[in-house]
Amino acid sequence: MSDKRLLQQLLRWKRGQIDPAELGWPSRSGRGRRSTGLSQAQVAHALYMTERTYANLERGSASPTSSFLDKVARVLRMDEHERTALYVYALGYEPPLPTDSYSGTSVAPEWHQAVSNVVGQPCYVNDVAWNVLAANDEAIRMFPQLRGQPPAFPEKNLMRWMLLHEDAREHHLVDWEKQWAKPAAAQLRTAVAAHPDNEDLQLLDKEVSEDPVVGPIYRDHSIAHTHPDGDTRPMRHAGYASPQGGTDHRDRCCERHTRSQLGSVTMCAAQPLGSPGTRLCLLVFEPKN
Repeated sequence: MSDKRLLQQLLRWKRGQIDPAELGWPSRSGRGRRSTGLSQAQVAHALYMTERTYANLERGSASPTSSFLDKVARVLRMDEHERTALYVYALGYEPPLPTDSYSGTSVAPEWHQAVSNVVGQPCYVNDVAWNVLAANDEAIRMFPQLRGQPPAFPEKNLMRWMLLHEDAREHHLVDWEKQWAKPAAAQLRTAVAAHPDNEDLQLLDKEVSEDPVVGPIYRDHSIAHTHPDGDTRPMRHAGYASPQGGTDHRDRCCERHTRSQLGSVTMCAAQPLGSPGTRLCLLVFEPKN
């Protein structure tokens, strides 16, 4: 089946799901009007365009823009799955961003259970603004721990911790400015631009921009970096345990923190498909002996 045929079937099906009366039109009835739902003319009227323009889309003979498709998706009340199919059938690729402003701020409860059940590998899920939504014990213990205190994340928001906390800058994230601050700042700039209505991102943008240390780095747009997948960076691992019989190379970065292992971490990042904007991260650590 061709993409044009799939596009036609999707649009016809969605038109048929909407009662014209809901948009102020009389219900379709009478001879030759046995089908239910909106007509092409009614959809075109709701889109403020000619019937021919909309009909060309439905026939697959148009070259639509993404903004045009988004208007169609709104009028036909498409959910994110249907909107994604609309893009794929009409343009050949998925939409770059979801329409739901709350997308990327949560994950299904099953993700919390799945992440917490991962053993032997630091693993966590963060939202579009880098707030930790779920994490396993190994991920929590990887970050710097205060002596005499139970394991805990130093900060719920990992971007705020990476860019603004002294623990990250001076102790935990090695070669902080080059290896961590510059790519992380670039990621934040992209996220702020992509999600202008997200309050957490807007607050981060203000805090980071005004900080005397990281602010100049953040305002330097010479680096573009959108995700950390595959990045390998030097860091200390607070929860690292030496292999049985191996030499313990852990030491203290300062008097406040427990001993930690110097090494490098490779970040493997993926996205839960049901929550566009969230990110699943696996942290693969390699100790430096």
